[in-house]
Amino acid sequence: TMKKRVNWLLIPVVALSLGACKKKEAVKTPEVPPAVAEVPAAVVPVPAAPIKAPGLSADERAAKLGFARHLPQETEVVLAFYNGSKTAERVKASKVWKLVQEQMGAVGMGMEAEPAEDGGSAGPASLFGTEVTLALGKTSADQLGNLLVLNRRMGYFQMRSIAKAFVAAMKSGDVAGLSESFEGGYGPELVNEILSDPASGIALLERSSMPPLYLGFKTEESDRSIAAQQVAAMVENVNLLGEQVEPLEIETSGTTFKGFKILGAKIAALMAEERESMEEDLEPAMVDRLLSAVAKKDIVIVSGVVGNYVVLFLGGSVDDLKLAGSVGESLVATDALAFTDGYVSKELAAVAYGQKQGMDTLIKAAGGLSDMTDGLRDGLTGGDGLGDTRDLEAMFKIVAEREAALRALTGNEALGVVSFFEEGLKIESYGGTDSGMVDWKSPNKLASLGDAEDVLLFANVSADAVYDEKARAYFEALLETAYAMTMKVAEAPVEGEQMAQFKGMAAMFDSKFRPDMVALWDAFANDFGGALGHESALVVDLKGGAPAVPGIPQAVVDKAKVPRISVVAPVTDRAKLASSWEAINATLTGTLAKVGEITGQEIPMQKPISSEKNGNTTWFFPLPFFTDDFLPSVTVGDKWFVTSTSKNQALDLIAKADAGGATRDGFWFALDFKTLEKYAQETSALIDENAEALMGVPLTDSQKKTIKNTIAVLGDLDRLTSHSRREAGMLRSSVHFKTR
Repeated sequence: TMKKRVNWLLIPVVALSLGACKKKEAVKTPEVPPAVAEVPAAVVPVPAAPIKAPGLSADERAAKLGFARHLPQETEVVLAFYNGSKTAERVKASKVWKLVQEQMGAVGMGMEAEPAEDGGSAGPASLFGTEVTLALGKTSADQLGNLLVLNRRMGYFQMRSIAKAFVAAMKSGDVAGLSESFEGGYGPELVNEILSDPASGIALLERSSMPPLYLGFKTEESDRSIAAQQVAAMVENVNLLGEQVEPLEIETSGTTFKGFKILGAKIAALMAEERESMEEDLEPAMVDRLLSAVAKKDIVIVSGVVGNYVVLFLGGSVDDLKLAGSVGESLVATDALAFTDGYVSKELAAVAYGQKQGMDTLIKAAGGLSDMTDGLRDGLTGGDGLGDTRDLEAMFKIVAEREAALRALTGNEALGVVSFFEEGLKIESYGGTDSGMVDWKSPNKLASLGDAEDVLLFANVSADAVYDEKARAYFEALLETAYAMTMKVAEAPVEGEQMAQFKGMAAMFDSKFRPDMVALWDAFANDFGGALGHESALVVDLKGGAPAVPGIPQAVVDKAKVPRISVVAPVTDRAKLASSWEAINATLTGTLAKVGEITGQEIPMQKPISSEKNGNTTWFFPLPFFTDDFLPSVTVGDKWFVTSTSKNQALDLIAKADAGGATRDGFWFALDFKTLEKYAQETSALIDENAEALMGVPLTDSQKKTIKNTIAVLGDLDRLTSHSRREAGMLRSSVHFKTR
């Protein structure tokens, strides 16, 4: 019987996972990234593009973008990959690939074999050699959004079930069965609640369908028939479902698609054979609704040849298969893909597009922690195992409200991404999702700190003040709620050794350390955070001197270089910064005294010492082997605050920050592989020269070869940079993985 239950429950779950709601709507032109071409009369105008490029005609765009010329204008998502064979050749020619082959013993195992010249004999992988496009049609975002809603509601019901079980266990004093509640299982009662839920259960299944999905493979005329046979053979596997499928042919835009329809009515009939076992868990009326909903859910899977493309299609009905009758009626005739026009001369690697309405739907459907906190709140309501929980329920509500306030800062634009080969790989994106975390308007005055010699990694950003405030409030609500929940559990009338230990620790924390933690958080989040500006920069270089640690040869100490890491931020209120440290120091001193009382061993608070240079004071704790270049410390002046592993680096960065330089908006990240290669070579040579002193034995020829080959991988790489900003009001991002 249990096996039967699993079987019938799997059917609706699978159906739900295949799609979501399908609404009848009037066809609208997608909201898309800005155009660079002249807008056709039938298309709604969009803002001017930040890239300077002549607009392309629909035919010119189609020639570059391939299968998009066949996609209907209502298409919501496009993900296309180009030049797959060339990409594979680049990978195979790289030193990374050669190292992988060597380490895995690939030679002689077939990994170095070239693909067959005969297009068909290379197998299904040959379909990906030229161009592959995945596209999702109308209502796909709604349908994918339903899956996110389902996931959210399942989290809600699971948390509610856990809370109810917890309250019951606290009331009875028996916690033995609690582990099952925390393991995430879905028993009959929970499944019943999910299926009955209007937001995620049978009601969701009733408005669901398979989203239209196109998968197009570009083929040469010589191997097109073989490729078509390969895709058709994959479709034929649906026959394994037996009587649940029927053959299908669809004529559209002069093309015949052949395949099968998976019949919801047949699946419902199969499920009905297990009705008796289903009714052990569900009311007969609910079983009727479930069977009726499944009976209406067909899945179409067909394949055909469209121009130069072999196409695989999946959808909820025959009507979902829509191909453009001409280029002028296709997606490329709108401004949806106009963001690609400036890259017509480039060797494309990939193009992605996401409709704004669809992104809005998905972000809204994704939700956050509030579904789980709502579940915990509702699970506690009405139970008396934890006493009066109204204050805790109110705190869960506050968490949800503050999360909603934080999420309200998120905004969406239509997403466009172009990836192409130029000095390595470049990725340019237009639009997308903005969480509100970054202040796009304030210029980053620390941008020049990444220009110094031997800088390995540099990151620079200005955080948005409103986002910081709401994120801090949200985090505080989470901490306060977790604390309140812990103390509520500690008050429960449950006996046992482990529970007694838990209650003792909770009581000790509440009476002795809670005030300290609150004071520390207030000093750090409010006083310290309020004394610094919103910009920050992370600088990692490889110029640090090595500490004179006993056991390390003097030659190594004299020549070795170690990474130096610093975080720099502007000071807005030095007096407030000083008072924050006084509060933190006083609190930590008291906390250590309390720990000493508990352990019976006095633990005095260490006193930092300081040094001053050019009006900047460096504070650090004196420990053996430290030098100015290897000194975890904080350096502060009237203008800058630096926390660093090196006093020297901190002072150098302050001098550069004082000197000023070029500014940059948004978020910037850079990783220099040439610097890393040079450092690796120098370090490996130093280790080789001093191997006996360091390890007792010299490096073997095999070890030297492995080190050399590993470092050689870096010889292919130059620099990785990423820059996110706003241009002409549009969110933009540029990534360059530069190779040599």
